[in-house]
Amino acid sequence: MGVLDVFALIVLFTTIASIVLLLVVLGALPGKIARKRNHHQADAINVCGWLGVVTMGLLWPLAFIWAYTKPVTAVATASTDSDQAAALIETIHHLEFRLESLNKKQSEQETTKGEKR
Repeated sequence: MGVLDVFALIVLFTTIASIVLLLVVLGALPGKIARKRNHHQADAINVCGWLGVVTMGLLWPLAFIWAYTKPVTAVATASTDSDQAAALIETIHHLEFRLESLNKKQSEQETTKGEKR
């Protein structure tokens, strides 16, 4: 083996190691981003990122999009619920009052029409 053969083997192994390292970094990247953004589905995003590497990039863009989306949480506090309930009750009472006044006006109009005939 000559010097050029050894140099070629070094370049080949360095290239293979670089590609493996690149795949490891790219596979872990969506999971790291999700953890940094405190995404509650960070583990699932990490798995999706690794499956993206296995499927040659098919799921990898999905993992990135998923990592950057804001998680939707349905957390309601008791004070918010009671405030909303109070506002709804007030609106219902207001609408009931308007309905009663409209019914009174309608009955008054009907009685005045009946008297005119």
